[in-house]
Amino acid sequence: MYDPSSEYATGVLVLGATGAIGSAVSRDLVLNGYRVYGLIRDEAARARLSYAVVGVIGDLRAPEKWDTAIEGCQIVVNCASPGDLGAGPMTREKAEREAEELAKILDRICDAVRHRKRRMIHTFGALLYEPDANGWVRENAALSSGRGFGIRHRYTYPVFERQRKKGLKAMSVNPAFVYGRRGWFEYGLLRPMLEGQAVILGDGAQTMHYIAASDAASGYRLAIENGLDGDDYLLADDRPSTQGEFTKLVASLLGVPEPKPVPEEELTPVLGEWNVEAYTFCPKVDSTKARERLGWTPRYRTIEEGLPVVIREFKRSRLKVPVG
Repeated sequence: MYDPSSEYATGVLVLGATGAIGSAVSRDLVLNGYRVYGLIRDEAARARLSYAVVGVIGDLRAPEKWDTAIEGCQIVVNCASPGDLGAGPMTREKAEREAEELAKILDRICDAVRHRKRRMIHTFGALLYEPDANGWVRENAALSSGRGFGIRHRYTYPVFERQRKKGLKAMSVNPAFVYGRRGWFEYGLLRPMLEGQAVILGDGAQTMHYIAASDAASGYRLAIENGLDGDDYLLADDRPSTQGEFTKLVASLLGVPEPKPVPEEELTPVLGEWNVEAYTFCPKVDSTKARERLGWTPRYRTIEEGLPVVIREFKRSRLKVPVG
């Protein structure tokens, strides 16, 4: 069917469009005049798409079955990870096996985008790079040695680089820990906290760096508009904090008691040593490059500015009050 908007609006296919980052990216693109398509696993997922996003049913592992959707767009934004990966207790060996699987999936997606001669933006994360002596990461740093989520990036980033050398027009956008609706923040923190089931890993003194989902989303859009193929961009708010500061503020805004700290050694048998490491290690993130080259600036410069907005929207959704 002929779509008249294709004459004037850039088409973007978002992989992971119902997730925490992908849904925010989809929403931001729609609001800024893009035609947005979202890859979904099945018909039931269609209801979770952001307003005006057109659902495309497909398996992330089989891009050859939905490559006509790639053909109909100019850009593919990959914020997706298969839902069956990352479940249950995770040893380092299991994390490495899953990283190998992610690398294979990424290779197939890159092949499909490259053969269609489309552009691609891929999501790694702030742990793509090895922190310096002061705990900061920048785009000119060495590839991660493999601590925490860095294991995944250590396996997948070389695949991405090889594809770019083959001619794939692509860049990566790499946010710090993203807080917003859905994802780890809602399902792993907000809801458990309301039920009195949330805990803090260790003493909460671990340095962490965060970014509001809406600010991450604008970074992806500006990468489409101003980014250079071959580049990589880090995104984070203006000030690192600690896990304890973050959860204490969330509890205050929700009006519930702070989560109880649990020693890491007690949670390791339950979560696996890699999960404990992955959720307690995050470098401080220097996003100067994105600010200077993309023209990106976070609207919420600190967690004190961003968390009240996100939690207010979460409360409204539970009361079924429309968000203005």
